[in-house]
Amino acid sequence: MSDFKKQQLIIFKELLDSNDLVNVTLRTNDGGQQMVHLEILAAVSPYFRRLINSSKNGMWETITVPDTSKDTLVEIINYIYSGKVCLREDKVKALIDSAEILGIPGIIKLCKRFLSSNITVANCVDRYNFANSYQYLDLRGKSLKFILNNFEDVYKSNAQFGELEIDDLVAILSSDNLNVKDEETVYWAMLKWLDTDVSSRSYHLSNILRCVRIGLCSFKFFEDHIWTNELISKNEDCQGIMFQGSQLFADLQNGDSPQVVYDLHHPFLRPRVPNEIIFVMGGWSAGSATNIMETYDCKTQRWFLSLYSDSIPRAYHGMIWHQKRIYVIGGFDGNQCFNSVRCFDPVTHAWEEKGCMYVQRCYVSVAVVGEYLYALGGYDGHRRNKSCERYDSAKNQWSFISNMHNIRSDASADTLEGKIYIAGGFNGTQVLDSAECYDPATDEWTLIPNMNTPRSGVKVVAYRNYLFVIGGFNGSNRLSTGTSVERYDKVTRMWTFVAPMLGPRSNFATAIINDMLYVIGGFNGTGLSTIASAELYDPLTNSWKSVTDLNLNRSALAACRVSNISSAAEYSYIGNVMFEESVNDSSSS
Repeated sequence: MSDFKKQQLIIFKELLDSNDLVNVTLRTNDGGQQMVHLEILAAVSPYFRRLINSSKNGMWETITVPDTSKDTLVEIINYIYSGKVCLREDKVKALIDSAEILGIPGIIKLCKRFLSSNITVANCVDRYNFANSYQYLDLRGKSLKFILNNFEDVYKSNAQFGELEIDDLVAILSSDNLNVKDEETVYWAMLKWLDTDVSSRSYHLSNILRCVRIGLCSFKFFEDHIWTNELISKNEDCQGIMFQGSQLFADLQNGDSPQVVYDLHHPFLRPRVPNEIIFVMGGWSAGSATNIMETYDCKTQRWFLSLYSDSIPRAYHGMIWHQKRIYVIGGFDGNQCFNSVRCFDPVTHAWEEKGCMYVQRCYVSVAVVGEYLYALGGYDGHRRNKSCERYDSAKNQWSFISNMHNIRSDASADTLEGKIYIAGGFNGTQVLDSAECYDPATDEWTLIPNMNTPRSGVKVVAYRNYLFVIGGFNGSNRLSTGTSVERYDKVTRMWTFVAPMLGPRSNFATAIINDMLYVIGGFNGTGLSTIASAELYDPLTNSWKSVTDLNLNRSALAACRVSNISSAAEYSYIGNVMFEESVNDSSSS
């Protein structure tokens, strides 16, 4: 707002407060009234302008403001005379209704911004329906995105889920971007919407059933739940869908279990876009550092090579998802250790150089707390160190924080409840079993109880209120069998072994998606080759299982989880297959 505009508002407010030159009284049907300047109202609102133009003598003593409460009128007058409005959850919709009637776009803009910034599981459907009623495409889009991203919580707990119109429900359930752990969730959500009014909504059953990608359900689920549902079996339009589904499972059947098949062009087999994607960058492969980037689609359990790898190869680096960007910190290219920091935007595909650290750091441990990134310890090409730095993205600057108690390179760190925990590593002479905790509020490191096993090339992961330390090298061997994984309980201050990984590995990467803990790549201590294998840990069964291998064998790689990005499809099965098809079409033509 310009200084001239501000001065105008100050003068107008002074005139209002002193009742000077006021010439009309605004009234509301619930008893509210306010004396104002009609000319000032007419300058702001087309509604009042039309009133003046339609008057024969141009004189007004009172005007009743339609469909407006006295509380809402106070806010409208306050905005007109000061440019400010007090927005509250229980008042904002009434205010936007009146602003639409009176034609005051400034209030509408502020209200829409408020509604967009306060979308929750409890109010997202209400926001979506409200945006539809006024055709607010921006608010509608943000509400829809929230519903898609948080669908399982929304359909289970949102009181207005059953109030969605059929066209909106179909648009949501048929979206590639619907974030569901499995396709069975779509079926249960469909039934919940139907149960709100079965008698009138059964008419739409076939339209909704087509939203369920039946081929991605298990055959047992199809047989036990969908096939036996009386509403579906008695609906003539659904019978054709069920026949197609049963034929599909018959075609896919291989022994006792169906094959996993995906097909972009088959409505029953088209996978959805994952909301969370693992990005893997760099590492050591075939005797040198690499710059290759891969992404993991958990819906199809496949890795895809990316076209957007950085130009700079690096290994033994750190990697963090922060403020919608991937930060790659430090590392080693085979000749030199880096103090550089690179930043990747997965939406625009742009790489950017950020402020350098004061110290060159490979074998570095990284973490994030609030607005700050942290780089801890590492090796500078000459010596291992215990120094630590903090990065302020707003200033694009690093600054030193307190040193750790111990020199650590090839350790690992993560954040748990606002504090950074680091464990293990190598100090130049021995592999460490020690661990310590950093409190950003006091800038102090505190030693915590030692691990059961010394380990370097380890990974530390904060997971389900515990601190997990996974894998690594104990000075003689890569850890395997019962000693490869232990976790720290900060309440009891005790380390306990949990289920071991399927195989030994050090200098690997980790990420958590869909509440599953993945370990990726590394070195298993046998032969001279790095590995491409990956595993996931299921906390409910306290067990590990193999998942799809990387495309490239590598150790000293780094990974992070990326979530809620508009370009997710590009890094998933859908985007990669569509790209391949377009390339094939171009080459054939």
